[in-house]
Amino acid sequence: MASGAKSFVLNRKSDWQSESIIKNIKFKNDMAISDVKNGENGVYISAPFDSLENGTVWHRFRAKIECPHTAKYKLRFYASDTPDIYIPLPGKKRPTKVDINEFMHDPEIEINRKVDTFDYIGAKHCENIDDILLCDLQGRYLWLCIELVDYEAQPVKIESVKIEFPMVSFMDYLPEVYRANHDNSSFFTRFLGIFQSLYVDLEDKMDYTARNFDTEMTTKDFLQWIADWLSVENASVWGEEKLRKLIKKCVKIYKMKGTKRAVAKIVEEYTGVEPIIVEQFDVKENMYYDKQKEVVDNLFGDSGYVFTVMLPESQVKDNESYVELLRVINSVKPVDSKCNLVVLGDRIYLDHHCYMGMNSFITNNEDLSLGTNIRQVNNLVISENAV
Repeated sequence: MASGAKSFVLNRKSDWQSESIIKNIKFKNDMAISDVKNGENGVYISAPFDSLENGTVWHRFRAKIECPHTAKYKLRFYASDTPDIYIPLPGKKRPTKVDINEFMHDPEIEINRKVDTFDYIGAKHCENIDDILLCDLQGRYLWLCIELVDYEAQPVKIESVKIEFPMVSFMDYLPEVYRANHDNSSFFTRFLGIFQSLYVDLEDKMDYTARNFDTEMTTKDFLQWIADWLSVENASVWGEEKLRKLIKKCVKIYKMKGTKRAVAKIVEEYTGVEPIIVEQFDVKENMYYDKQKEVVDNLFGDSGYVFTVMLPESQVKDNESYVELLRVINSVKPVDSKCNLVVLGDRIYLDHHCYMGMNSFITNNEDLSLGTNIRQVNNLVISENAV
């Protein structure tokens, strides 16, 4: 592999917050987001990344950053074998040796002064670049300072940061005559680094191809591609988490496609509730069907191709949800059939879908006082004056 053999990665909230200095930066879904207040920039100063070896030549910095055109971010890198630095201090005529870790964690020192200190000690400085070669940085420890500048309330979002080490160059694969008199920061080394970066990025994509097909780990965009690949109809109406679960079971559902079981399963996956499904022959077999044919046909349809799916009102909250659910059902129902989707509310209408124990209940009789001389006993209204 032509990239750094080891790496430090920041892609979780706990990683970002570990022994670091953070100001005006918030976290959402493990993503660092600028949260500028009172005109102050967002600042992140890392704890030292320790390579465990003196004289380490650092390799590459890569980040996934979303930066609007009205904002910018500044990166500062500093490497050294020791945490000691020499900086001017109040009351001192000459620069004084201090521990950079203690200095950065001192609450009495303003954050802007800490950022400026990186410039004073000669830190590598970059702006609005998410892929940088660090071959000119050498030392056991590496410190990273990120400054987020947000001009018009459009935040900078950092999804992840990766710092690779030690330095690995294509120069190491060339004959010795080409490697002679070339150090890690030479023009030829940096020029080859361009092609090396392209090669490594392609190599990484190939190495992690299998991860793209894992529904738990793939990205949202690739998840939609997998859904199309598996012929999941109306994938856009499914939420991301529901779609991940559906894709795992879609082959099993497709084997049942065109059956009552398939409709019941996909509705349960979409709503989280097992539906009640009534087919035409279910009601025709009832002994009272002939006497109540008009009412029953009105409720459940008068054709053998009609089936009824009933769900509680809590699962179908509005017309948009109703239409989306109907599209989901139509994707697995028998071709010539028609779905009658019924939402069971908590209101009672005669000759409508009202079912005991589902959306209507019988309670115990209780006396109801309608006034001082009128009361209800066993469903009869009695006036005490009428005796």
